[in-house]
Amino acid sequence: MIEDSVSGDAGRLAWIFNPDETDRLRKQFFSNQKLVHYTTAENAINILRGEVWLRNARVMNDKAEIHHGFSLIQKSISSPTDTSIEPALTAVAVAVDQAHPGLSQEVFSDFKQRELMLLHRTYVTCLSVHHSDEVHGRLSMWRAYTGTYAGVALVVNPEPFTNLVENPSFFSTPVSYDTEDELRAKLAKVAEGIRRDVDFIKGQPRQLIGWYLGAALRKIATASKHHGFREEEEWRVMHTDDVDPLDGLRQEVAVIRGIPQLVTKLSLKTDGPFASQGITIPNLLERVIIGPTNYPFIVADAIVKAMEEAGVQNIKEKITISEIPLRME
Repeated sequence: MIEDSVSGDAGRLAWIFNPDETDRLRKQFFSNQKLVHYTTAENAINILRGEVWLRNARVMNDKAEIHHGFSLIQKSISSPTDTSIEPALTAVAVAVDQAHPGLSQEVFSDFKQRELMLLHRTYVTCLSVHHSDEVHGRLSMWRAYTGTYAGVALVVNPEPFTNLVENPSFFSTPVSYDTEDELRAKLAKVAEGIRRDVDFIKGQPRQLIGWYLGAALRKIATASKHHGFREEEEWRVMHTDDVDPLDGLRQEVAVIRGIPQLVTKLSLKTDGPFASQGITIPNLLERVIIGPTNYPFIVADAIVKAMEEAGVQNIKEKITISEIPLRME
């Protein structure tokens, strides 16, 4: 029963439109797992100084990954449609329109209008699920995110990421690695849930239901990757210009490896705009793993100093040097 799993209208709507991703399921998922951010040692120092950068999704490691989800949605809501998920998405639209006639096409039209912003002006920082047995980190992630640079993995307390928030300046979401068949099955489940609770949805504000449907489309478009990437178990923290408010975030031009680019900065300071939500270094940082490098103890000394300055407690218990024998040039 839905009532056993969610509470309040917002929880019920989240269950209907995204049944695999509710506050309750997030809390359950993270009851024995953490998140981790793999990065270079240089960037880890910058983060420990109180700021994480969200970079344009188009400069992520795999340049095609932001296009995967967009391709699925674009080909399913634009004529001529040519994906196997189109009938399931149509079923969702028909179900929504039973409660609020014409709303689905309004949402689809709005998505098309925002498409370029979502594709070109979405800013992301990437984390992965961290399992308790990954004491030395994950080899594939060291290779992918640190390259020939000294790497650091920041293991994060996931509690601030366990609540879904409507219309925030930034939000967190797990990446989906569904095949088209898997996505079709999920959308069929959404359509079934809407039909089952059509009277409840009819009683909700039209604009609110439009937001939930739009959020479902946006998640598919901006947080989907080819199923071949499943081992990454990625979570994204995201912000899109002119779609999300900038409240509490800052944007600046930075030069990264010779490429000038706009970055969105999220404060992690104890007096920052998101401190009340637990988004601070002392609250977030649970462990630090010094990755494969020719100078592990030099890097560790610098990381320890930065942790001290950030106000992290019990530092000696929180730092590990990875013993994965990855050769560094």
